[in-house]
Amino acid sequence: MKTLKVFSTLVLLSLCLVSFGQTTPVSTKTNVYFVQTTHTPEQCLKSLDDLKGKGDAYLSKFEFGCMSGDHTGYAFLTGKSEADVRQMLPNDAQATAKIQKVDKFTPDQIDKLHKGKM
Repeated sequence: MKTLKVFSTLVLLSLCLVSFGQTTPVSTKTNVYFVQTTHTPEQCLKSLDDLKGKGDAYLSKFEFGCMSGDHTGYAFLTGKSEADVRQMLPNDAQATAKIQKVDKFTPDQIDKLHKGKM
């Protein structure tokens, strides 16, 4: 019985090692991007409908200037790359959207920038 337990443990351990050996490391680092999508007054409802079609959680990330005459949507979105974020947008907005990677700074990072150490 003890031999069977040892054998079972070794088989299970071997399977785990093989499993870990076959996994490909995937980069999980995401960045934050400031996104601006513009449209004309005539395109406004279609643009809003297109964003609405992406789902409530996605639509809620955007703020709009439409009601004050600035037909622009503004959002902070996270993704692995600018291209990744662009793919999140409705098709009509992908070509003209302005997407800029942005970063936050800590006080320590700012001090290091002053000292030329970053």
